[in-house]
Amino acid sequence: MGRIIVLISTTPDGFADSRNVIIEPDFFEFTHSLLSHSDAVVFGRKTFEQFQDRWIERLQDETSPDWIKKMAQSLHDIQKIVFSSTLKTTRWNNSTIATELDIAYIKSFKKEHKGGLLTFGSLSIIESLIQMNVVDDYYFNIQPIIPGKGEARFFNSLNLDKPCSLKYVAYRELSSGAHIIHYQNADSIQNI
Repeated sequence: MGRIIVLISTTPDGFADSRNVIIEPDFFEFTHSLLSHSDAVVFGRKTFEQFQDRWIERLQDETSPDWIKKMAQSLHDIQKIVFSSTLKTTRWNNSTIATELDIAYIKSFKKEHKGGLLTFGSLSIIESLIQMNVVDDYYFNIQPIIPGKGEARFFNSLNLDKPCSLKYVAYRELSSGAHIIHYQNADSIQNI
């Protein structure tokens, strides 16, 4: 059975802007390990367009460090699903455009796949998955900075009927001082 996995990079004060994420080999190695256990990555339109532009270019850039190229190749190879009602075309390899992320899609994915459905960076997608109570694994990448302001505040529009209890699994410290904390949904998605 497939698992729904979210990787959330955030600061202690809740800002999830990509400009607050420290770019380092440790983080890409960790993200690559999540990708290697996933069957697909899911994006919202805005994050997908940013990633598409950035990672196609990095794959083709011969001056990119090996750890960047490895990540770019993994993103190139994996199935990518972008949920958007406005996006009509994509130029990124193995990309599919879908119009609606709903519980039927999640049930189908979990039943038909053994690997994960991973998302990172797409806050609206993450909030939708949490709202549906379908996330199996949460990875919080806590950055060692308090910016005090930013464009994207995590969980800004999340409104749950009841709290989602999490079970601590493990943590990993990165060389930058960032910490990735792994939790699982304590209720786990047996409700689906």
